[in-house]
Amino acid sequence: MEFEKMKYEEWHTSKMFVNKIFLVFVWLLLSHVMSGQPAYQGKLYITNKNLSVSRGTLDITLTVSYERLNLPSNESLTITPVLKGEGQVLELPSVQINGTFEQRIYRREQALSSGSSIHPSLMILKDDPAKSRLFSYKYQVKYAAWMKNGMLFLRTGECGCNGKPAGIFEDKIADGVTLPLIRTSPIGADVDHFYLNMVNIVPVTDKGDTLDFIRGVIPYGLGKSEEKVANEIYFHLKQVVRSLEEQSGANITNLKITGYGTPEGNYLKNEKNASLRALALKNYLRDAYLVNNAPIEVKWVAEDWDSIRALVMQSEMPLKQAVTDIITTIDVNRGREHMLADLADGASYKYLWDHIFPRVRRVEYSIGYIRKYRLNAMEGRRSFELDSRVLKLSDFFALGMSYPKGSNEYNDVFDLAARLFPDSPEAAINAASVALSKCDAPKARAYLAKYATLPLAYNNTGVLYLLEGNRDKAEVYLQMAAANGVEEAKRTLAYLHGK
Repeated sequence: MEFEKMKYEEWHTSKMFVNKIFLVFVWLLLSHVMSGQPAYQGKLYITNKNLSVSRGTLDITLTVSYERLNLPSNESLTITPVLKGEGQVLELPSVQINGTFEQRIYRREQALSSGSSIHPSLMILKDDPAKSRLFSYKYQVKYAAWMKNGMLFLRTGECGCNGKPAGIFEDKIADGVTLPLIRTSPIGADVDHFYLNMVNIVPVTDKGDTLDFIRGVIPYGLGKSEEKVANEIYFHLKQVVRSLEEQSGANITNLKITGYGTPEGNYLKNEKNASLRALALKNYLRDAYLVNNAPIEVKWVAEDWDSIRALVMQSEMPLKQAVTDIITTIDVNRGREHMLADLADGASYKYLWDHIFPRVRRVEYSIGYIRKYRLNAMEGRRSFELDSRVLKLSDFFALGMSYPKGSNEYNDVFDLAARLFPDSPEAAINAASVALSKCDAPKARAYLAKYATLPLAYNNTGVLYLLEGNRDKAEVYLQMAAANGVEEAKRTLAYLHGK
């Protein structure tokens, strides 16, 4: 009996000790959670807040604890992060916490809707006191300049159940966005100092209030309603327009949109629907004041067979030559689509449907704008990091020259400028100088091929011939460059002549 009593006392003491340790752990956990930012009258606590920008995307992260929330079974609470700044308001997707009875109702409604979400924009949580009462919230949105000084609020909405008024509370929980650091690096490891000192960069002058364009592509899926497609196009263009206006102070002068569709039944019906779709989209964008009073032009190609044919030729689809021949020789009103559907028992058409058509369905846009003011070096660097599409060619030149010659950033800027401005001699010649500094003769020749006869290109063409081992031709071009005042050419000739 004494032995049993002693064992019971040891067990009881041990249990008390474990309980104390557990309580200390819970207290430490709760004290950590409750040390966060309070919201909703102290019933919510927010920790792990982070607003940062990476590659043009704003990342929003936070953890919300609702340990102190006393939520009746037949009520719910909706929590919505809201970003505000410079007159702009962006509501992020909401989280709804349901009491036990409310969760049953939600599950019943979901079952009646065949399992699909009845609130696609919400994350639904069940308030279960037996489980951890916190959640992590992560969301990404395309960055716009107004977000730099933005503030993050937590909007908490009560359901208004049981005859209670539906209260709405709003608490500021964070401000200040962490922008990406401006990178600077020394001369790249792949750069040859010898050739770096020979090549030259052609200056690009700002021609004042000239008309510039920004172009892009917006894909859209099959089976979406006209309203949903219009919404997607609008919000995409809104981000681009806002970025232009805020980062460069641009005045939008015009907007041109061309939509491209794929075969979906009767061709004549598709043609008619394309005209209606174009008109509806134009009215939608105009009524939404996307570009204020700037003219909007919208066209729609009902069935973009040119793109379909081009993509088929580039693909590895079965019987692609037969598919190409049908598209080329059979008129669309003479059964082209039916012949494709019958080919190889429909295997080729299924490939078109699964792999080609989704790439064809798109909207291409062109936004004309006039820049109000010129960006300084820091603004240019920031714009390059966040959204390089808003930069003019003269901005790229100024930005490139703000970095150490031969550095990774210097090279990246001039390489990108050549890709964004493929018809610019200056952009191509400057990209060639980067390639030459890396001893990449084939790439340099590809850039210079169209412009070798221009005086602007004489020096870099001479360096190219020197790199390829043709000293005679190199000297001819270098002498012409020197006669045009290119200092690098004069130094290179002096070196070649041993002076």
